[in-house]
Amino acid sequence: MRAKKIIPVKKRIVFIATLSFLVLLAGSCKKDTGQAPNDNLTQTQIVNEWIYDGMRSLYLWNSTIPSGLDPMTETDSKAFFHKMLNTAKDHFSYITDDYNGLVAELQGEPKSMGYSPGFVRYGSTNTVGIFVEFVYPGSPAARAGLKRGDIILSIDGQTLKTDNYYDLYSQDTYTAGLGDFSTGELKANGRSLNLSAEVISADPVLYDTIFDFNGVKTGYLVYTEFTPGTGNQYINELGNVFDNFKSQGTHDILIDLRYNRGGSIDVAQFLASCLAPASVVADKAVLVKNQYNQSVNNYLVSTEGADSKSLVIKFNDNGHNMDLSRVYFITSWGTASASELVITGLEPYMDVYTIGDTTVGKYTGMWVIPDTNDPPRHNWAMMPIVLKYANADGFTDFEYGLPPYIYVRDDLKTAVPFGDLSDPMLARALSVINGTPVPTIEKKGTAGAPLQHLRPGPEDIKNNLFVPANKSLMDRMVNDRDAGPSKP
Repeated sequence: MRAKKIIPVKKRIVFIATLSFLVLLAGSCKKDTGQAPNDNLTQTQIVNEWIYDGMRSLYLWNSTIPSGLDPMTETDSKAFFHKMLNTAKDHFSYITDDYNGLVAELQGEPKSMGYSPGFVRYGSTNTVGIFVEFVYPGSPAARAGLKRGDIILSIDGQTLKTDNYYDLYSQDTYTAGLGDFSTGELKANGRSLNLSAEVISADPVLYDTIFDFNGVKTGYLVYTEFTPGTGNQYINELGNVFDNFKSQGTHDILIDLRYNRGGSIDVAQFLASCLAPASVVADKAVLVKNQYNQSVNNYLVSTEGADSKSLVIKFNDNGHNMDLSRVYFITSWGTASASELVITGLEPYMDVYTIGDTTVGKYTGMWVIPDTNDPPRHNWAMMPIVLKYANADGFTDFEYGLPPYIYVRDDLKTAVPFGDLSDPMLARALSVINGTPVPTIEKKGTAGAPLQHLRPGPEDIKNNLFVPANKSLMDRMVNDRDAGPSKP
């Protein structure tokens, strides 16, 4: 028996929310005069000047940059960058002094232990637990025996607290002390694992299967990141998953994005084009439109036209289209960026149903800006917000996230392997799709103080949305300093 007709997301969602684009920048924002860098500048001043020039030219809210900032007198480059942000709207702009490490991470080959952390605070205390959301097969964490649902309570013998958990977690090597939540409290259980980070292959196609209920087949995919992989290997694998779903006669598609914090716009475009109605893909309809600051927007319109690829992202035929009229997503408090773009981008064209929790809310876009002098003067990269996007209906500014059609809490205290029908989120989604009963989930010792998810900060959501760099725009910003807004 099929589920009763329910109202799709696109007919009930309100204008409340956000996504983040991450654009891989091919050029420097510093004017190339053909002269050697000023040898009289300190390394900090060189970095500060690079920050200042890029922000005043490209930052979406460049008109709000405080006046009186002097890159020559600031002593802390990270603090200087944060002084330039519009903190009322911008919660995601980021800067790092390790550009090479960032590139490896964004290509799906990070130096990592291979597990996804859910940072949780216990009640009103400052005690923090790292709830393991998933583990990449073959990773150091997997080899050490860490699994989904495990809880890390200490690192190198130090209990995790709100003031130390991230620094301890970010180390390359440590001993993780595990615990349980079996008696209503977080308690150590005596288990410990030695973990060391290494370069891994973070394949985002974590799990896929087909559920068959009374002859009605539902394709289920757990997708963790919008990354193409080296040589597009992960994109190709994603296409193969949908080819298999189609060849097996699946009637519905359920995509689990509960831990997907974003990634490449090319991959988001690929996924959306797999799911959308065939007519939408054939017509190359609008997926999203981008809006930059006034100077950048005017330049793109005047030089490339209103249909510029930098301004309009469209569906494209990738050979793996499912020709669906409806699609289902599992979402959570960790669903962000490219995940939210796919959801909102599809809504004008088909019925989109979300089951789970309210998403992060990232409708803004970022460029990865390194120093491209030859040789580079530094290894920093900044990721300021440079744009926001809207779907074909004009829906944008959802800074409080996308609320689900059906609310189901992701309870990592009782986490089970992906595909297990005792997973409350999966069970509820399949119930909506197929009209099947929801299994009774036994809760063991989960009473006690509530657990509060610590929202991912910029350092945890670097996988925003890549957009191909606009070379003509970059050349203009490099060679025409006066083209940007006047210095504040």
